Amino acid sequence: MFKRKSFREMDLTTGNLFWKVPLFALPMALTTILQLLYTTVDLYTVSNFGGGSNSMSAVGSNGALINLIVALFVSMAIGANVVLAASKGAHDQERAQKTLHTSLIFATFLGLIVGVLGFFLAPLLLKAMGTIDAIIDKASIYLRIYFLGAPFLLIYNFGSQLLRAMGDSQRPLYILIISGLINVAADLIFVILCRMDVAGVALATIISEAISAILTVLWLWKNKKGYVHIVWKQMRVDSNVLSDIVRIGLPAGIQAMGFNIPNVLIQSSLYTITDYAINGVAIAQEEIVAGSSASSQIEGYIFAFIDAFAMACVSFVGQNYGARKINNMKKVYLYCNVWMSIAWGICAIIIAIIPYQILGIFITEGEGIVRENALAAGKERLWLMGFTYILDGFMGIAGSYLRGMKRSTAPALITLLGVTGSRILFLTTLFHLDYFHTIFWLYFAYPMSWVIVDLIYIPTVLLIQKKVFAQIRETTPLTGQTETEIN
Repeated sequence: MFKRKSFREMDLTTGNLFWKVPLFALPMALTTILQLLYTTVDLYTVSNFGGGSNSMSAVGSNGALINLIVALFVSMAIGANVVLAASKGAHDQERAQKTLHTSLIFATFLGLIVGVLGFFLAPLLLKAMGTIDAIIDKASIYLRIYFLGAPFLLIYNFGSQLLRAMGDSQRPLYILIISGLINVAADLIFVILCRMDVAGVALATIISEAISAILTVLWLWKNKKGYVHIVWKQMRVDSNVLSDIVRIGLPAGIQAMGFNIPNVLIQSSLYTITDYAINGVAIAQEEIVAGSSASSQIEGYIFAFIDAFAMACVSFVGQNYGARKINNMKKVYLYCNVWMSIAWGICAIIIAIIPYQILGIFITEGEGIVRENALAAGKERLWLMGFTYILDGFMGIAGSYLRGMKRSTAPALITLLGVTGSRILFLTTLFHLDYFHTIFWLYFAYPMSWVIVDLIYIPTVLLIQKKVFAQIRETTPLTGQTETEIN
């Protein structure tokens, strides 16, 4: 049996799991925050040194569409995480090696598909969303260039999930620090010196993604002391491993699409709010879009902490599922919810105290935009979303808990029913009425759907874990484990 391990690969099945959860999750949160910071630099650069708030809106308005297209494929990396984590927990290094090689080949293939389709379909998709004329040309330029980097994006995401499955949540952070600094430097060069505006930040993004993908592959190759590492002669697809990755990852991808389909519809519905006032002051459409784009960036930072604990839950539960440690799986579910709630509470306090200051980072005066009006529109969305994000956290951790046990279909179905269904139903019915045709009610669709899904998850988690735990007890010998560890 393979005995050595990298000092950066945390054993997620032993020790004080209450403190291991935040130690493991924090680097993932910081990784996401750095990604957002680099996006913030993109927006700040084009807003202040490029084409102003319209350029910022053009870049920011692409978020929902990018997430819709990329989410299906990026989320499939969760399948690789679960398969590798379970293999490590079960001490099956041969299967873990096959998972590594299969995942990287699969990621490259998916990236090429996303890149080609995204490049050619970008303008049509933006028009279908109802993107306003003032920003659609710039949005198309950004989106087409962005999709050229899809293969690098997929390789990095699959690679980082593989590292986390082995208990290493720090390496993806270090890689992102390097690639992100390159992104910032490229932003300044392309936008300020070369005057490339949105094309410049898009080009800087794919350069940084290429660097992150290359560094990830190099580490997986050079780290001979890791539980698994790349062996080029073994670089082939294992059909059984690929089947497991797709079986777990595809429902996760469908779940991600289930989130993002209504998100795209919400973004396009935002463009229909043309006659709106806050405290008696008329707000122009461009100001509504600018405020919403700024708020979405801040919400991303809140989600970074929430999602980090959900992703930690997948890795912890995956390893303990492989090790057949039921008691640990129960603890991880509780601990992830506790730490997520603490993180959300800190974020909620910040946005309650200084909403205008943080929104003001992204919003400047520009053609058709009065800064105070855009700030007011942004605050209306930010408070509604930020103060209710804990509901999304409970939902994310419940889904991750089930996926860690290789039960990925139920979270996907729950999302399609509770998130996709409820949001689309609201947008196609009540939102068309004058009373509900406001920023507040448009974004109220989010917490409304979170409540529905959280309520569905309560009996679902109880039923599925009961079945899974019964199977573990029936098939697990006590040799090497105490009865307490199993139960």
